[in-house]
Amino acid sequence: MKTNVCICGGGNLGHVVTGFLAAHDNCEVSLLTRHPERWQKQLSINTPEGIHLQGSVSHISANPAEVIPEADIVLLCLPGFSIREELQLICPFLSTKTAVGSIVSSTGFFFEAKAILPAKTPLFGFQRVPFIARTTEYGRSATLLGYKPTLHVAIEQTEEKESLRALIEQLLSTPTVLMESFYEVSLTNSNPILHPSRLYTMWKDWHEGVIYPEPSLFYEEWTDEASQLLIDMDREFFKLLDVLPVRKGSIPTILDYYESTDAPSLTRKLQSIEAFKGIHSPMKQVEGGYIPDFDSRYFTEDFPYGLYIIQKLAREYHINTPIIDKVMAWGLRSRFNLEGSLLRRQQMRMLEILLEVDKICKKHHIRYWLSSGTLIGAMRHNGYIPWDDDLDIEMLRSDYVRLMEVLPKELPNWLALQNSDTDPNYFYFYAKVRDRRSRMLEQNGYDRLWQEQGIYIDIFPMEQHPIWLHKLTEKTVGHMYKIWRTSTNDKKAIRSVRRIFNINNKVLFPILRLICKILPGKVITSGMGIPFHNPRYIDEIFPLTTHEFEGHQLPVPGNADAHLRHIFGDYMQLPDLNKLTLHVGKLEFLD
Repeated sequence: MKTNVCICGGGNLGHVVTGFLAAHDNCEVSLLTRHPERWQKQLSINTPEGIHLQGSVSHISANPAEVIPEADIVLLCLPGFSIREELQLICPFLSTKTAVGSIVSSTGFFFEAKAILPAKTPLFGFQRVPFIARTTEYGRSATLLGYKPTLHVAIEQTEEKESLRALIEQLLSTPTVLMESFYEVSLTNSNPILHPSRLYTMWKDWHEGVIYPEPSLFYEEWTDEASQLLIDMDREFFKLLDVLPVRKGSIPTILDYYESTDAPSLTRKLQSIEAFKGIHSPMKQVEGGYIPDFDSRYFTEDFPYGLYIIQKLAREYHINTPIIDKVMAWGLRSRFNLEGSLLRRQQMRMLEILLEVDKICKKHHIRYWLSSGTLIGAMRHNGYIPWDDDLDIEMLRSDYVRLMEVLPKELPNWLALQNSDTDPNYFYFYAKVRDRRSRMLEQNGYDRLWQEQGIYIDIFPMEQHPIWLHKLTEKTVGHMYKIWRTSTNDKKAIRSVRRIFNINNKVLFPILRLICKILPGKVITSGMGIPFHNPRYIDEIFPLTTHEFEGHQLPVPGNADAHLRHIFGDYMQLPDLNKLTLHVGKLEFLD
């Protein structure tokens, strides 16, 4: 009886695995791809032995409903950034008998599959890819450049592990060893550590304007500095392995794997590997030469879907990894805000503002804490989220009132407090501290008549009142924002907006606060009129502690992890980096 296998993905490995399996009599192969129109059913594969394999694909489709339900095995041949979306796509069509696997496990497959697929779905993944593959003609032919002599596979969520292992061995015609833990295939010191160590030492100081005459050779020009960094990162990696269910020896150290004893011998080894010769560093051609290509798979795959998995697990198990943290932060920022970029300059200016506010708060014993995306950045990156362009802090309303009294007296001249008292055209119920040495225009339309328009941080007052009451205050000011957002006559609109604001701020809200003293809520939330109402639990916030943020120890909730999980869920999970948007429309530095 033939095994029905559905391959997901049409890259190099997708081509070779599809053709290899389709050429065997014991397998019926279908393909799920975004571009079915570019494929033909007859697929040819050339092997290292000079054999020409010819396979027939039974069905090619972009619709999972057409290829997933009948599959015995679904095998993902996809980059890390596509795994989550593909699992979500196929999940509704999986039968209870279908095993789902990934040709690459080190980009987060098992973690994503366990979170997305039913708990009884059999899962499997390889420690290393079974083939070295190259597409010859898309959708028609590919070349199998090399085999692994032995495959190592992890299998989860099934009692039939041996049967599935034997089936994989039969399908791929290669001896296959069953690993004891999915960590043994999910964690690797190969690409997720190997590539970043070289990239970091090559380009950690790169900035716009630096152009290279030709692309460098990634391995043949490998340096002792890169080798030492690789060794140091590997040592931190093994500190993590020591606390996980990973057998000693199942993952060799970098020095053992490359038969080296120190950085110089590792350099010589990497420079001399025949299969690595001729591989260029990820660079793109520009006028006058070449620059780093931060959109290459080295950056889009190895950092967020390789090294970050190691870093995230280390955080969960309280393993200190300062070197991995440093390289990881650079790798993410390299795509969004390298030193000297407009975004990075904005982040550093916001940090300057925060440090001034922090100094004043300490002087007057005013408590505050990093919040929202700023707090996520502190906990996940020890600084800003690399693509974040705002900075938020929160404090109890009693502290907020005191701070509003002292800031106008103590802020340096290059900073300005912006609230409804200092700017008659500012109608938010929280304050900003703004930098007078810059000018920014946001895309929300509310800022067009504000007196201060520099880079800023937001300061949110938090109040103890029922959620239903907070939502009521949001409705009482909603009409005000609608008028301001849609108005074509600023002079006329501002009178209506100011009237609604004053009624709420000076009459309605004080009355509601008196009621709240009698009927206090069990949680705190953003101040009245502020359209954010995720509850904060007081026992998760106090007593406050500190955490590193861009090299400074700053206040955070005492149980920041529980606090963030209540609001955001798994805040340690990186978002889809290809779908990010920034807030700022225009930014100028005037100094």
